[in-house]
Amino acid sequence: MFRYEFMIIAFAVALLLGIAFPLIGGTIVYKRLSSSGDALAHSALAGVAIGLVAGISPIYVSIIACIVAFLLIGLLRTKFGKYAEIGVVVVLSASVALTGILSGYASKVNFESYLFGSILLIGYDELGIVIGIAVISVIWFILTYNRQFLSLYNPEEAEIAGIKVKVLDFVHSLLFALLIAVGAKIVGSLVVSSMVVLPTAAALLLRKGYRFTSIASVFVSLLSMALGVIASYYLDWKPGATAVGMAVVLLLCCLLYRLLATAIKRKRSFSKGK
Repeated sequence: MFRYEFMIIAFAVALLLGIAFPLIGGTIVYKRLSSSGDALAHSALAGVAIGLVAGISPIYVSIIACIVAFLLIGLLRTKFGKYAEIGVVVVLSASVALTGILSGYASKVNFESYLFGSILLIGYDELGIVIGIAVISVIWFILTYNRQFLSLYNPEEAEIAGIKVKVLDFVHSLLFALLIAVGAKIVGSLVVSSMVVLPTAAALLLRKGYRFTSIASVFVSLLSMALGVIASYYLDWKPGATAVGMAVVLLLCCLLYRLLATAIKRKRSFSKGK
C-alpha cells in the first residue's frame, strides 16, 4: 500500500483531517449546531458545481461558498430569533437548489467524484491546504482551550471574566466553515459532516469530562480515517464513506461499553442494597 506515493499522501491527509475534524467540530457539537455542518457541506458542493461550470479550481470556490454560507447562516439566525435553526435550513435549501441546477452543466464524472470525495487523487496544492488547516486547528484549540470550555459551560460568566464570547464563536465558526469546505472535496460533501459529528458523539458516550472527550474524539477520528483509507485500498471502497462506516462502528462500540458499564454499576448497587 505505502509503495505508492498517492497512498502515502492520502494516508497523511486522512490523519491530518482526523485531527482537525474533532478539534474544531467538537465545539459545534457541544453547542448543538451539528446541522450547520450539513448546510455548509451542501454549500461546498454548490461551490464545486460553480467551479466546474466556470472552469475554476473547485476547492477554492467551495471555500468561498462555505464562508458566504457561514455568514448567511449567522445573519439569518439573528433575524429568526428563537427560530434560529430555520436559518440553517434556508441555506441548506438554497445550496441544494443551486447545486441541482448547475450540476446539469458540469461534467458528470468530475461532479460525482465530489459526492464521496477523492482522497486518493490529492495533489500537492491540496495537501498544502490540508496541512495549513490542520496546523491552524491544533494551534487554535490549544490557545483557546480554557476560554472555549468556560464559554461552553457558562457564557455569562465567561463574558464577566473578560472573554469575548461572540468573537470567539465567530472565529471558531469560520474555521469550521473552512474545514468543511476542504473536507467536502477530500472526504466527500455527503459524508464530511458525519466525520465532524460522529467522533465527538462516540466520545461523549463515555462520559468522562471535557478534556477526556476531546482526546477520545481525536483518537476515534484518527482511527476511523486511517482504517477508512486502508480498507478502501484493499476492498476498492469509497474512502470517505468507508471512514464514516468505521466511525459508526466505533460509536456503536462506545455505546455498547456504556450500556455494559451502566448494567454492571446497577448490579453492584443492587447487591450492596441487599
